[in-house]
Amino acid sequence: METIDLNTREKQNAFMNPARQDILRLLQLAGRPMTPKELADKMGISASSVTFHIKKLVELGVVALDHTEKIRGITARYYRSLNVAVRLGLLAPGGDDAAQAMFLQRTVEQVLAGVQGVKRLAKKKGLTEEDVMGLGDMHSGVAYLTREEAVELERRIMEFLADRETPRPGAQAYEYVLMAYNAAEVPVDVG
Repeated sequence: METIDLNTREKQNAFMNPARQDILRLLQLAGRPMTPKELADKMGISASSVTFHIKKLVELGVVALDHTEKIRGITARYYRSLNVAVRLGLLAPGGDDAAQAMFLQRTVEQVLAGVQGVKRLAKKKGLTEEDVMGLGDMHSGVAYLTREEAVELERRIMEFLADRETPRPGAQAYEYVLMAYNAAEVPVDVG
């Protein structure tokens, strides 16, 4: 899988733009190519705005034109998200710490909202804990790992996920956020 390094402030700002993140998310969740008009309808903004943002995502290499179709005499362009890894470049020179923090927080909040949606759905339908297994959950804790084990864990998780980033029969879209850090090296204040 190709990795795109957002190693400049310009690239980071282009990628972290909330409208562009919404476009990427919608393309990934749909699991199929979409037109700017379809995306605009879902986002509540103009198709020309979506087209502008798509051009920026194409320039970054995270979205591509999939195909075109003639629909009632108009050429419709269908775009898809690309199966690439994006490295935010937390240590990139000139990086915007505040923008990165907002981007990361927004990403986590979107997944958290989805998990809370599973909880509401389960309560509404009267589901049990066992019924909810596989619909969505959150796990947290502490694992004691050597540096080598931490690298191996990340490699295995990323390999597993990379093999499943393309829609396939019987599979549904699951959003996720995985975070871990060396708490011994970077202690966090709890008070």
